[in-house]
Amino acid sequence: MDLNKVKKIIQIIFSLALGIFIFWYVYKDQNLGEMIAELKHTHIIWLIIPMLIALLSHFLRAVRWKMLLDSLGKEVNVWRVFGAVLVAYFMNYIFPRAGEVVRCGVVKQQEDISFTEALGTVIVERSVDLIVNLSVVILAILLQYNMILLFFEKHNMTEGLINLINNPLLWIVFALLFCLAFVFRKKIVETSLFKKVAEMAKNVWVGIKSISKMEHKGLFIFYSIMIFVCYYLMYYLCFFAFDFLDGYGPLCALAGFIMGSFGIIAPVQGGLGAWHFMVINTMVLYGLGEYEAGTFAFLVHGGQTVLQLTTGFIALIALNIVGKKRKSGL
Repeated sequence: MDLNKVKKIIQIIFSLALGIFIFWYVYKDQNLGEMIAELKHTHIIWLIIPMLIALLSHFLRAVRWKMLLDSLGKEVNVWRVFGAVLVAYFMNYIFPRAGEVVRCGVVKQQEDISFTEALGTVIVERSVDLIVNLSVVILAILLQYNMILLFFEKHNMTEGLINLINNPLLWIVFALLFCLAFVFRKKIVETSLFKKVAEMAKNVWVGIKSISKMEHKGLFIFYSIMIFVCYYLMYYLCFFAFDFLDGYGPLCALAGFIMGSFGIIAPVQGGLGAWHFMVINTMVLYGLGEYEAGTFAFLVHGGQTVLQLTTGFIALIALNIVGKKRKSGL
């Protein structure tokens, strides 16, 4: 078997095992059966509405991506792009962090666009998302500074970070690495890793230039902001599904949303375990019971997971059918 395939299989198994372990650790003292039974006392409509908003956010992402692709001189179909986005979210539950590459491959098959061109626009998308995400994080820190600091202090993260920064060994290592990079700079430039990074930077530059060619830059920024507004509403509106969350307002939701987003970027399928840990511990700081917080995280994440897997699988089949029809000239 190819060594690269073996590495990928090992990575997938490790990610899944890590997610399952974190999930088990978070819920080992709780009864999952009782949490599922809690659905009988839940206002289901407030779990369904966030799912519809999730689909809206995916569609906005597809429309925004189409703007980037069109700026390259390509006229793409928004529904096929939307399907590619859904497939990307679906694949992230199987291969963590692989969704972006997969959707580029889907668009390459469905549209007259090269993989590198599509990847360049995705990198630009993610760069914009990073800026918006950082803005939201800063806003959350300003509005809920004390609670977020309390979260890190409770889990001994603040002291550990301060000790790390003050450790002279860290700065010595940085200095040595800088010196080595300067001395061997010519050899480093010839390495495959450097060439890949350079190629990625080139793709980013192509994508940035594509933004400058857009006719509606303001609309692109509007879509970028609305995507994150949808993400927040997907989380906050779920509060209304549970009676035990009466009195917990939008600022509590903002803190939980931000801390949960840190869990999503963990190298596990769909933030499994990591998202639950971050959300539960954040809500407990706001005075919610651990069982109630665990129930909220379990049902909300479970509902969104079912949505992503279902819509992604349907999109995968639909795009396959459409692709075959186009090739056969039907």
